[in-house]
Amino acid sequence: MNPRTLASGFWDNGNLDDWEIPFGLWIEEIVFWLTTHVRGFLDSVKWPVDKLLELIIDNLLQDWLPWPVVLLLFFLLGALTRNFLVGLGSAAGLLACGLLGNAYWDLTMETIGMIIVAVMICTVIGIPLGILAARIDTFWSRLRPVLDGMQVIHPFVYLLPIIFLFGVRRTPGVLATLVFALPPIVRLTNLGIRQVPADVVEAARAFGATETRVLREVQMPLARPAIMAGLNQTLLLSLSMVGIVAIIAGGGLGKPILTALNTADIPLGASAGAALYFVGVLLDRISQPEDSDDRRSLFARMLGAWSTRADPAVPAVPGMQAEPETPVVAVAPAEPELAGSHRIRAVAALIGGLLAAFSALLTWGNDAGLLSGYARFADTDLPGAHSGVDATGGSWFGIVFALVGLTVAFGGASTLWRPRSRDRFVTAGGAYLAAGVVLASLAVAYLTVSPRGDNYSHGTGVWLALLSSLIVLAGGCWAALRGGHDDEPARVGTRELASMVVLALFLGLAGASGSWILDQRSDAAQIAAELAADAEGADQGGLAAEVLAEALAETRRVTVRGLDSDGPGIGYIILVLTLASMAAVFGRLVPRHAVQRYLALVTFGLGCAIAAIGAAWIATFVRLATPAVSPGASAFLVVVGGLIIAARGWRAGNPARPGQGKV
Repeated sequence: MNPRTLASGFWDNGNLDDWEIPFGLWIEEIVFWLTTHVRGFLDSVKWPVDKLLELIIDNLLQDWLPWPVVLLLFFLLGALTRNFLVGLGSAAGLLACGLLGNAYWDLTMETIGMIIVAVMICTVIGIPLGILAARIDTFWSRLRPVLDGMQVIHPFVYLLPIIFLFGVRRTPGVLATLVFALPPIVRLTNLGIRQVPADVVEAARAFGATETRVLREVQMPLARPAIMAGLNQTLLLSLSMVGIVAIIAGGGLGKPILTALNTADIPLGASAGAALYFVGVLLDRISQPEDSDDRRSLFARMLGAWSTRADPAVPAVPGMQAEPETPVVAVAPAEPELAGSHRIRAVAALIGGLLAAFSALLTWGNDAGLLSGYARFADTDLPGAHSGVDATGGSWFGIVFALVGLTVAFGGASTLWRPRSRDRFVTAGGAYLAAGVVLASLAVAYLTVSPRGDNYSHGTGVWLALLSSLIVLAGGCWAALRGGHDDEPARVGTRELASMVVLALFLGLAGASGSWILDQRSDAAQIAAELAADAEGADQGGLAAEVLAEALAETRRVTVRGLDSDGPGIGYIILVLTLASMAAVFGRLVPRHAVQRYLALVTFGLGCAIAAIGAAWIATFVRLATPAVSPGASAFLVVVGGLIIAARGWRAGNPARPGQGKV
């Protein structure tokens, strides 16, 4: 092929526009749904913050307390929490803000009030979260990615959804500040409690102290420097948001700074910047941890505290010499014999996987595009045979199906070729079971989609795909029932059952019954196709042009849902898989380890299947690259929900061994 053709074809960067993932439209759909259906909940979140701001700023700092009293209060606050010099400097800094003018005094009080409210809420939420994270490793492992996202994402990114959900002005600005300033106090509270020496905690427990007393009288006092450092960082991050929240009319000293930037007003910017500097310095000095005899940095003290947790090295006893170790000659283990059950599951995986990969090359649909018909009018009547990998055939359903089939076939061949690898992930019986569930679900999901064309019929390839998936699934079930495992599967708790019910409701309401196609096309193309067949003269041609002009002038937004009678109907298979995963979780209440592990593997496979169906649906429409047509937000939510179910099933089927619980 000519390199110029490649450069202007597939390798052209401009082709990325044709395969655009409509993530922005998904978020827009979610925001519109929230503002329409959960307005009462959003108002209940906004109300306490609004009342706190009104009490502290409008009533207390600006109306009730004159400026000398405010100076005295900050002097006492600095003197009591730190020392006399800090109190005097705090009062002097506020006095400098007041001497800049009465307007700057009001803006300074508004800034301080917003920071106080943000820090109060962060403290009330952050310290309990940090305590739970330090005491429960599982909670910390799930909370840490959320905190990472809150710190990594730029504030401008989540200002937009906050504006759409809560509006503008200072209350939404405080809510945006909470997202940005909460992680430090949670992380440092968790870190401070975890770095309390283990021997001190064990000594308190040995003297009969309860866990509550250990936390209140041992861990919290020793972790106080780290907690205060987290409070200090939270306060400074809240202060850094003053200029950003001014963009959404948040008020405070950020307002004149933004005005000075827009108008190049040097006096205004200098005065507002000086006031903000004084506020930042006085709040930083007041909130710093107390001085102690240990003058090292916070990081050095944390390293020292952590080093005390290690067991001390035992010195050698004089006169005693260790006996020389006898060298051990490594002997390669003999290749184990392949048991009959292992051979059966390997053969089933090899045959089923190869058939699955081969079926994707056969015909999946005839005389119409089953999936592409929802994106292109012409594909509702498209003569010919369409394979599982064609854009007009199975598309990404067939591609994902073939990839999973090849992986399963590789696992079966590896087990037969090298029996020693039979317990690895790709060749284990649990992997065959999960892969069989995914293959069967993909095949059934494709068969469930309702065609738009009257002439459409399924090909032999999709039925062979279903047969191959049943072969892999049967081999996986055989392996799961025959195989054993030394580890006890994770028990089902009340929290897991409750969370699974909530997740099932989420997938049922937001996933299965939500939007799967967003169609913003006009009816011009369809009208043109219909009138072209009936037009027989100038009058008909003029009528067609007039109708087309009216259709092009109109803008529409059609949402095709997963359970609509005239839609694809793919929501039904998502609903069935969700109910099956919930039944598998409840079935793990049976007090038999074999049944519990089998159902945990089934849960993992069902979660992977749900995510695979949603991802295949999204990739199919992205591949078609039809203007003004995109997959709906429900497909994205289905992928997220499926991954959560798969993670729960994986953790239940592979519990942490002793020593692996700590993070």
